[in-house]
Amino acid sequence: MKIVLGLLGSCLMLAACSGPGAGAPVVTVTAPATPPATPTADPATVSWMDGFCGAIHGYRKRTNEEAGPGKPEPGSVAEAQKALSAELGGIATRTGEVVDKLSALPPAPVPLAEQVRKAYVTKFTTARDRAANAKTALDRAKPGDEASQDPAAQAIEQAQQDVDGTYDPVAPLTESAELMTAAATAPGCKA
Repeated sequence: MKIVLGLLGSCLMLAACSGPGAGAPVVTVTAPATPPATPTADPATVSWMDGFCGAIHGYRKRTNEEAGPGKPEPGSVAEAQKALSAELGGIATRTGEVVDKLSALPPAPVPLAEQVRKAYVTKFTTARDRAANAKTALDRAKPGDEASQDPAAQAIEQAQQDVDGTYDPVAPLTESAELMTAAATAPGCKA
């Protein structure tokens, strides 16, 4: 029995001196990873995107402000004509401002941006011309001419459809990493 106790004591002593057991946690220290460098945008591209986005967001903001509540319902056909004329005039002015701002931009830094700018100029020009022509026709009608209202109302609806899909200026540019980087830092693109 003394031999068994001696062997058991020796085994316990060897086990205690042999280091951590299989169940002991192993601590590994790793250096913190360096965050990836944020790509920087070319200042000219940022400036272009700022102007492009600013023109579109400015239109959207102003349209929302002008369409706000508080306008009384017209009490007569003549009053309705005046209200329609004012609305058509507002559309023509706002879309015309966008055309002017987009046309004043320098050539786009990326071919995709130039393609989108030209498409937006075409859409806003179509809406501007449609609203201006309808306003002219409505203003030439005799006060109280009910027949003059339908074409004016249709022109308002069509002008709004002309610019549908243009309210997010960045969406059609997502294929270009350079433009997306510039849009992320351009103040006019933060609407």
